[in-house]
Amino acid sequence: MRTALLLAASALACSHATLPGTNIPDSPQNRAVLDVFAHYREALESRDASALFALAAPTYYDAGDAAHSVAPTDYAALQKKLQSDFTKVNGIKLEATVKDIQVKGDEARLDYFQVLRYAVKTPTGETWKSESDDARMKFVKVDGQWKIVSGL
Repeated sequence: MRTALLLAASALACSHATLPGTNIPDSPQNRAVLDVFAHYREALESRDASALFALAAPTYYDAGDAAHSVAPTDYAALQKKLQSDFTKVNGIKLEATVKDIQVKGDEARLDYFQVLRYAVKTPTGETWKSESDDARMKFVKVDGQWKIVSGL
């Protein structure tokens, strides 16, 4: 019995804290990246183009997705694109399951599975649509703060 207690105690002493609901190590860097991602989600669901733009790094660039007719977007075009995109929808809901966070110096990436539901304006009202896929958001530190460099 004593041996079992010692083994259990040593296993607990060797365990590393993880972010709730994940296998991702709980560290100040990972929490900081996750915090920016939480602000992204809040701004997206609020359809707040200015708040999303404030999260972007001046070096922001997204290659787009030719398969979905999405053109590349750089920082200069981002604010107009966000405002334009939000005029087409009445509501947005993002469910995200964070799968991995990697931080290396002043760069980071967050991999997640997303389920995005949104209401599109139509002549007869609105139509709800849903998309789900793996996604990646990349970050860079700007003046000590994490900013999104791609993946909005």
